[in-house]
Amino acid sequence: MDFTNNTDTITSQVQDFSRRFKIGSILRLCGAHKQKGIEVLKVFYYLSTLLFCGTSMNRDQKTRKYGNMVKKDTCHRFLQSMKMDWNRFLSLLAKEIIDKDLLPIRRNDCKGEQKPFFLVADDSSYYRNRSKKVELSARNWDHALRRYYKGFRMLTLVWTDGVSVLPVSFCNMSTCDQKKLLRQSKKLAAKEKEDFGFKIRRLARQKMNDTLLDLLDVATAAKLQARYLLCDKWFANPATIFAVKAKGYDVICMLKNSSTYYLYKGERRKLGQIFRMCVKDERIQRKLNRKAGKDDSKGRKFLFSATISLINKDGGPNQESKIVFVRNRNKKSEYLAILSTDGSLSEDQIVEYYCCRWGIETMFQTCKSFLCLQKSTQSLDYSEIHASTAIVMFQYAMLSWLNRQNSDELSFGELFYQLLEDVQDAALFHAIELVLALFVETLASEYSMPPEKLNEAMNKFLMQLPEKLKT
Repeated sequence: MDFTNNTDTITSQVQDFSRRFKIGSILRLCGAHKQKGIEVLKVFYYLSTLLFCGTSMNRDQKTRKYGNMVKKDTCHRFLQSMKMDWNRFLSLLAKEIIDKDLLPIRRNDCKGEQKPFFLVADDSSYYRNRSKKVELSARNWDHALRRYYKGFRMLTLVWTDGVSVLPVSFCNMSTCDQKKLLRQSKKLAAKEKEDFGFKIRRLARQKMNDTLLDLLDVATAAKLQARYLLCDKWFANPATIFAVKAKGYDVICMLKNSSTYYLYKGERRKLGQIFRMCVKDERIQRKLNRKAGKDDSKGRKFLFSATISLINKDGGPNQESKIVFVRNRNKKSEYLAILSTDGSLSEDQIVEYYCCRWGIETMFQTCKSFLCLQKSTQSLDYSEIHASTAIVMFQYAMLSWLNRQNSDELSFGELFYQLLEDVQDAALFHAIELVLALFVETLASEYSMPPEKLNEAMNKFLMQLPEKLKT
């Protein structure tokens, strides 16, 4: 779509989306209030539509093409507000979209059961390499490109049903290592230490797994419907899994082949040892099947499961879990291990549910490539960087909702069911008319009765029916 030639359409769509999901009310609930001059909602509209209009705030302030009423200082005051809780804003927006449009649309999994909803956690790089004085910027390691960069690690929590992805909360992580910190946080007044701006700065200096638990609290406070937390192997240590489980979520995560011990068949074993024992048991079982004359046409298995227990080092009860090993078909010694704290799931369900985690990767790619996430602001203020990132995530949530409405055959909602009922009613009425007409013609030809008398008799018969049948 050519956004620059459809500015009025894009602006109206943003406003329609905002009215449908009560963006003004959500902004007020999250601490956005008018201080002076222009209304908060108009500033938010202006900042949300600039990207779709193909321009930036600095460029538009010179041409005054789109924001005649909104001044540059007004935008910066809005973005640098310490009171505006952007994480709560995203979570309440996700709640509105889910309850109104996505909750009735459910899909079945590989077992024919109704697929649950998921929360997905992951982090992505946020580059600010050319900046030297960005507040809380740090020297971080990019695992994908295998190099260091200046900026943040954007820890993000999203909601998904396997199709649509909605941002829930996030934090641009700095570092808890003082040596890697490039710029200290600015000094805040005593009264500001109770605001969201202070809280998000504190979260940015924590360990990532600890911050993840705080982001989960945001999702819990918004009462988002989700049963499982999907995460990569970076968050798969037992302490984090126990903490997430205590918050009421089951965990499905990838495991890394580390020195972590698990209880398997009454003994402490590492992940590689459990895998080799499963392979050995499967080989023995295949030999026994061949001796018994059973059909062994499937050959070697590439999907194993083992019931293990996570060891609680704090002295609490251990957590019984299930590990699924996905074996490399080309190299038998390589495998992927997926852990689920819900032991009732089958092997296929665990693999299928974990694949829903891929939605957050496509969200990161879309935000960086198409929504200009890393170029959305050149500010040095951490609050403004956080607010600009939240607006990009709002744009992604709107695009995700529009895409679901326009492309998903299950999302036409009541219109689909109304049309279906109309078609069924029309077909039923037509069939009844044909049956009655055939009945009248048969009587007329069989008993040589005038059609007029038959029609009168038929009308009397219909008038004597109960009201429900008449209708």
